[in-house]
Amino acid sequence: MPANAMDGYPFKLPNEATSLISRFGFSQKEASVFYAVRLDTIKKWMSGKMAMPDELVIESYVKLARLQDFAAIVAAQYNSYAADVDGEHVSNQYISLPTVTQMRRAFMPVSQGFYDNLFADVAACAYSAGDDDFCYVVPEEPDEEFGPTNFWIRLWVQQQMQMDLCIEREDSVVRFDLDFYDFLKAELTSWVNVEANFTSEFDFSPHAEMITLEIPYAPDWYAEARDMTDEEVALAGTTVRLAFSIHGSETFDDISSDEQRYIQLVEDDEIRPMMEAVEGPEDADLCATNENLAKVLLSVFGSREALIEKVASQ
Repeated sequence: MPANAMDGYPFKLPNEATSLISRFGFSQKEASVFYAVRLDTIKKWMSGKMAMPDELVIESYVKLARLQDFAAIVAAQYNSYAADVDGEHVSNQYISLPTVTQMRRAFMPVSQGFYDNLFADVAACAYSAGDDDFCYVVPEEPDEEFGPTNFWIRLWVQQQMQMDLCIEREDSVVRFDLDFYDFLKAELTSWVNVEANFTSEFDFSPHAEMITLEIPYAPDWYAEARDMTDEEVALAGTTVRLAFSIHGSETFDDISSDEQRYIQLVEDDEIRPMMEAVEGPEDADLCATNENLAKVLLSVFGSREALIEKVASQ
């Protein structure tokens, strides 16, 4: 494209992040919840300063394709209702928004833009069904009771849509920026909020094989995405868990070179692995994450033996 081809054009060329986030209907804060990253990371993706990780791009396309298929399923049901009312075709049908409780139980996004887009897709599919089967689908207020306006929520659960996070929950990953390590270093140095334990790698073993460190944590993206006050953040109940063997290199080299997940986020009774979101080919690389963790441990404690002594003195 010639250098001046965009001169006078009314808007910027979209990138993958802006296209995907707009298609989901998310605000930047809602996108930070969906992709489990800081708000600043979303802004970097959308401005082009940082590339959205390929893993998230691919999963986004998968979810959008599922949403389109789901909209067609719901629309077909509405067309069936329109054609089966006392033998007459009733073109006006109604679709209810989910209640807050329904959103939580069905793992739905808390986003008006998301439902604007989903309902528009349903309405478009329902209207395009043909002269004899079409119907208009009109949004309505939420309803706690299930009926002909919110039957689609049951279909949502049956289809196992789960759209509150980009990554499916069994493989869900919480991503963080590099300043996470500054937080980790400060907390381990002060040791005020650290809960440390020796544990067994296997429940049936009486011997301590593992060190577990737990630190209260409410990352910036968590607070920003939910518009939380400082008091609400303090009650968020998120915890960083570090778990690794008491055996291994004194300089934690065994952690640096490993591809296991040594950092987890314990949130809402779920354990989610954490991976850093940084710019470049090393994005979300487990070895890079573990290398940074090893550097923090070495910087704070000096050796594995010193960390073990610290935990033993608790």
